[in-house]
Amino acid sequence: MLTRRKSVAFLTSLLISLISSMLGVSIAHGVEVTSTSPGIDATVVVAPNFVSVTADQELLEFGNALVVISPSNERVDDGLITVSGNTVSVGMTELTESGKYLVEYELLVAEDSPLFGNFSFRFQAPPVIDESTASPTPGSEDGSSEDGSREVGSNLTDYLVIGLLVLAFFVLMWLARFARSTFRKE
Repeated sequence: MLTRRKSVAFLTSLLISLISSMLGVSIAHGVEVTSTSPGIDATVVVAPNFVSVTADQELLEFGNALVVISPSNERVDDGLITVSGNTVSVGMTELTESGKYLVEYELLVAEDSPLFGNFSFRFQAPPVIDESTASPTPGSEDGSSEDGSREVGSNLTDYLVIGLLVLAFFVLMWLARFARSTFRKE
């Protein structure tokens, strides 16, 4: 008799599951990710200040996790997680390495099991300028550039220095004559 009751209960639950799946009714609805920033498999050229995951349900304030791992397998998030409604975000350190970044998350909602998952995005770092080989204006030692023209302001500086030297020469001559006339009187 006990076996017959178990069989009827099993068949009843199976029949209910079958009917509800045919009608499109979901018995249990778990939390799902609706969007991410940066997007899944997106390529970004500007380093993001934060990474976020948005769910279809409101998240609990505490217990969520969001970790970002660089291509060299180092953690590059700052660990400061912020939850705002359905979105969990984490701040980022400065990204300098090009490649694929892995984002791992754990989302917690009330009265449901947590959602564990991951996604990745690519970061294309800007080229690094080597300061030892960089030259602001190519030119020769005399101040002229490759096309033979001189730098702006170099002529003015040259004339100013020559004028000051001529003025200094005349002042020196005047002081010498003044000193000679002063010593002759005595």
